[in-house]
Amino acid sequence: MKEGLVPFNVAARATLPKAEHKDVNYFQPEQVAAIREALEQEPMKWKTLVHLLLITGARRGEVLGLKWDKVDFEGNRIFICNNILYRADVGIYESSPKTERSRRYVALPTETMQLLRRYRAWQAEERLRLGEYYQNQGFVFAQDNGNPMHPDSVTNWLKKFSRRHDLPHINPHAFRHTMASMLYFNGVDSVSISKRLGHAQVSTTANIYAHVLEGADQRNADILSEMFLKKA
Repeated sequence: MKEGLVPFNVAARATLPKAEHKDVNYFQPEQVAAIREALEQEPMKWKTLVHLLLITGARRGEVLGLKWDKVDFEGNRIFICNNILYRADVGIYESSPKTERSRRYVALPTETMQLLRRYRAWQAEERLRLGEYYQNQGFVFAQDNGNPMHPDSVTNWLKKFSRRHDLPHINPHAFRHTMASMLYFNGVDSVSISKRLGHAQVSTTANIYAHVLEGADQRNADILSEMFLKKA
């Protein structure tokens, strides 16, 4: 149409199907506790990786793309600026995050930083044991030879992990939804949550978690009732 070869774009006249809203799936606190307890029986690498998925709310590719030079041990935070993806015609490759706002600092609690320190020491011992076989590329989480991990390996491991410990079905994105939902239920504002998730717009966050926001607002009503309306 821009080149004048056709008078108009026929696709512009198409009637798009109505998008169906799907509620996000997230874990309840008791489910998170069961998952964390089961992780204590798992290898150090997977224990740390799943912990980061929960605490950061990052996408699986963002966690796999994290490198040690982007872990700020003094500032208790990480800088997410790399993504690991897979395409059949390319294989595993590195890419920048989805949007400019996806490049972000994510603050971490002291417990997470302590776990990362223990994991870094464990990884250093593994690299020493493997010798020249391990080609260090700086990844926090890597294959046995130092290469970046396949994104689907996280999904597949979680599926087997949940079966081993008789847990509900677990997918990486559920941890992202869990983190955001718990922050909403504890009164954190949409702007802060959106920034932590790396969404391009706050409205995206609000739309995704609309039903969570409704639940959080009902909790707010209960709190206000308890504070102002109930007799002592």
